Amino acid sequence: MENLDSFNRRDFMRLAGIAGAATLASPGFAFAEAKKRKFEIGSTFILWGYGGNVLEASLKDIGSLGYHSFETFGQVMEEFEKKPGGLAAVIAQYKVPIVSAFCTHDVLDPAKTQAEADKLRRWCKILKANGGKVIEYCAGGSRRGYDYKNYKKNLVDSMNMYGKVAQEEGLVAALHPHTGTPIETEEEIYFIMENVDTRYMKFGPDVGQIQKGGGDPVKICKDFMELIEHVHLKDFAGGDNGYLGYSPLGEGKVQLATILDMLEKKKKKMAGMIMFELDYDNRVKPPYTPLEAAKISRDFMAKLNYKFDGKTI
Repeated sequence: MENLDSFNRRDFMRLAGIAGAATLASPGFAFAEAKKRKFEIGSTFILWGYGGNVLEASLKDIGSLGYHSFETFGQVMEEFEKKPGGLAAVIAQYKVPIVSAFCTHDVLDPAKTQAEADKLRRWCKILKANGGKVIEYCAGGSRRGYDYKNYKKNLVDSMNMYGKVAQEEGLVAALHPHTGTPIETEEEIYFIMENVDTRYMKFGPDVGQIQKGGGDPVKICKDFMELIEHVHLKDFAGGDNGYLGYSPLGEGKVQLATILDMLEKKKKKMAGMIMFELDYDNRVKPPYTPLEAAKISRDFMAKLNYKFDGKTI
């Protein structure tokens, strides 16, 4: 990967020509053009819905927009694996590789941990067989009457076990904080990431979820940068807008450009990718179709110099 210090004369002349034509219209254009991005952008499928019935529609749109990969749920992978041709047939048809699976497993009831670990292992085997790299792990369990201080041991023990299962199957587990789950607030995030065995459980922040949960996604990403192996790039605007308060990238309040610049500067590589994500709310009609919202988000990322290959829209 080239950087600004490695430009040769041809690069300089090309940028000088571009700058001469465009500086008046867009100050700093040449600098933006010169900025190299090492990470690729994928998309999760939940903007289209939450079940296997929307996976193919999501892949059609994701592929047409040039996103580099997709993520779905563990149970959706398992559903497709039981069909003729398995998950591999769908991946081959739409030509969008799978990079990760979102998997939720209980962390509050010790009696459930082994069964949950066995389920996770099944999902890991499917993901690995289809070329995936990361389990985007979400802590499962109700927040009703919940105080993490009463569950510290099982939070840590269960997540260590789940992380080990993923590692044994050749994958990386990355913790995804999520509103409405046992790991939602900034205090809960710091507790678990400072106590879990990070040889097994890495970090996969969802920056929009962190913002909605009252945390500071910039600070949290900075503090746990070394552990980040996968990212859900989500914006948050608030309100009852058809997206559970989230928004297409660039239309909310999350400091997305700051977070991306930190990742590009501080991380040499990740096991996973940066994944655009926008939640779907079936109770309220959103302002955009899924394709339109995904395109707005793709175009926002393109303005930050991320590349989208093979796009037809």
